[in-house]
Amino acid sequence: MKKPASLRAALARLMPDLARDTDRLAMWVEKGKVVARLGPQRGFAWEYDQIVLVSRYAGDPAALFFVICDWLRSQQPDLLASGADGFPFEVDMLSEAECDIQITLPLREAITATPGQDGKWHLDMVPEPVPMMPESQWLGPRLTSIWADGIQIAPLPPSES
Repeated sequence: MKKPASLRAALARLMPDLARDTDRLAMWVEKGKVVARLGPQRGFAWEYDQIVLVSRYAGDPAALFFVICDWLRSQQPDLLASGADGFPFEVDMLSEAECDIQITLPLREAITATPGQDGKWHLDMVPEPVPMMPESQWLGPRLTSIWADGIQIAPLPPSES
């Protein structure tokens, strides 16, 4: 599974406090299943709920969800398609300044299996399908920071993180 590590890297890049204090970002997989069919193609897909738990979060929750939605644009675009159900989350308010946020992302990764010589098989991750529009419309510019009401909220400037 490559998506969990990719999501962790995206969160750490824009929220360096989570990268520095690694015990505040927990991630695990639940309800995983493998989907495979009998036939000449021996590939399969695994489907699972990626659970993301951010503990003692003191930032703007909009920044956290924005980073996740931006990551989904390239890693699981069907969750952002018109008519998609979205993804669930829960928040536990610890104080006025801090909360725990748990997010559940229903993810899927497809694997192809290609036969080689002498019974060797090569496994490859299938890239996500590209939406039927120009890349500049679905990916947009690279995300480097997030601002709200003229204030930078992610990553926080060094004096505030």
